[in-house]
Amino acid sequence: MKEFLQALVDAIAVIFGDGPARPRRERPLELPEAPAEPETAPSPPPPPAPTEGEPQDASELGDDDLVIIDHEGEPPPEEDGAEFEDNPAPPPDDRDPEPEVEEPAPQPPEQPTNPTHKPRFMWCLDSGHGQLTPGKRSPILANGERLFEYEFNRDIVERIREQLEAIGIRYFVVVPEVEVGNFLKQRVQRANNLLSTLPKIFLSIHANAGPARSVNHWTADSARGIETWHFYGSSKGKAAANIFQRKLIARTGFRNRHVRSRIEGQFFILRATRMPAILTENGFYNNRFEVLQLIRDDVRQDIADAHVEAILEIERNGL
Repeated sequence: MKEFLQALVDAIAVIFGDGPARPRRERPLELPEAPAEPETAPSPPPPPAPTEGEPQDASELGDDDLVIIDHEGEPPPEEDGAEFEDNPAPPPDDRDPEPEVEEPAPQPPEQPTNPTHKPRFMWCLDSGHGQLTPGKRSPILANGERLFEYEFNRDIVERIREQLEAIGIRYFVVVPEVEVGNFLKQRVQRANNLLSTLPKIFLSIHANAGPARSVNHWTADSARGIETWHFYGSSKGKAAANIFQRKLIARTGFRNRHVRSRIEGQFFILRATRMPAILTENGFYNNRFEVLQLIRDDVRQDIADAHVEAILEIERNGL
């Protein structure tokens, strides 16, 4: 009877919301699964790109360019400076990158070894502009001919290449093509991506041009001579530039326009290559007197020989 009454009391308590405490079984808390981490790596930053209107070489600078540093009278550094070992990375390009085909990493050609020379560097030989680059040519000469800079640059590079091949110095011709324009990004990309066990040096060969009314007019007679450019702040680049300038003046007897650099707006191929880089300007093709020198075979050979002499000195002593 007691059990019946207790059961009745419990039932009434449940109905009126005052039921007896019951033990409750704990349930594990179910949490939503965390999303899986993406397996793809983040996209690499776009390759450096030249800015619009950026000068490509000394021929596109005005005489009143105040950011040019003339290193006349400065001795070559005795040891590497603390500024940069190589050229610093260029600032990111804020513009939308142009679609382009990524070239595979180039490899230097197989070259015969010379037991008398142990290669020290990989020389990236750059011939500057291509046949499709606008301008970059002399006014028409009295005999109806004119000097095209792309042809001059490639001739000097080929003369250098032949000698390096015979000596056993390692080299890579950056732009073997002729029917190209400035090819700026590709030139830098090929040198940067080149597979090499040796440290690389970038050597760009040019002829200069002074201010003129058009490509059909001569520059001032005073615009003449040879100058060598390096990336401002690169001690190795400056040391190499001093050697090339010294050899070029000694070989050719041209006017010495000295070693130069720019604090701002540095040439794209000097600031974007990831190695010591220099650019030689070997005479003025729109100077009515100097162009007659630049078309001569013996003068071109002197210019090429001076480059080879500088390369040999750097191969022996390093930078």
